[in-house]
Amino acid sequence: MLLAGLCIGCKAHASGCFDDWFCIEIHPHKEGHQVELRRVAPFPVVVTVLSSALEPTHIFTAALNTDKAYVLGHTVSPRAFWQTMRVRWTGGVLNATHNNAVKYRYPLQPKEQYRIVQGFNGGYSHQGRSRFSVDIAAPVGTPVYAARAGTVIDVVESHRQGGPSRRYAPYANYIIILHDDGTTGEYFHLKNQGAEVERGDQVTIGQLIGYSGNTGFSSLPHLHFGVYRAKPNGSYESVAFDFTK
Repeated sequence: MLLAGLCIGCKAHASGCFDDWFCIEIHPHKEGHQVELRRVAPFPVVVTVLSSALEPTHIFTAALNTDKAYVLGHTVSPRAFWQTMRVRWTGGVLNATHNNAVKYRYPLQPKEQYRIVQGFNGGYSHQGRSRFSVDIAAPVGTPVYAARAGTVIDVVESHRQGGPSRRYAPYANYIIILHDDGTTGEYFHLKNQGAEVERGDQVTIGQLIGYSGNTGFSSLPHLHFGVYRAKPNGSYESVAFDFTK
């Protein structure tokens, strides 16, 4: 979801790194300069790079699943490359296949005390890429538990703002957990300083990971939970899932 970024007109230098996810590097080469991608965190990430100075194609998507450098192409002018470059990314495995045999633990407990106020295909905000997600009403500070085991690949907990307008969307606090099938479980609208885990932590199902809040695009205190797979161009799509009974 918010694991997508944009860089426009970066300075003309040999490398540029993005949010501790990956770096773009330019090295001398027989065709001028070779453009490479290299991840800097041990997590899969899908990166799309666009530049009119990139050859043989101006747009390229790479799935960085290892630490090995990925060659995007070459450029005659590094300065022109950086000046026209756009980059977007999403954490996770490109087009990951969800394990439909997995059932998810309800992230708020006890389950009967916390009702879903917007489910799949909800008319308020669960359309398009987020149509398979749920909003669970809960007071600020309600403990949030991992619905599935995995690795924490991103945490944001510094924001305080929230409200019923999309202009608040950049201010959501969240935790992203990578599952063993390459999908991600995403827990949004956490309270300020509401994370109990850090990037790189291994979590088990049912483990306390944070506390619900009302940050970001939110009309009432709640937890947004969804399962997603990474797509090109900084995009993603939600995946249908089931909770355990």
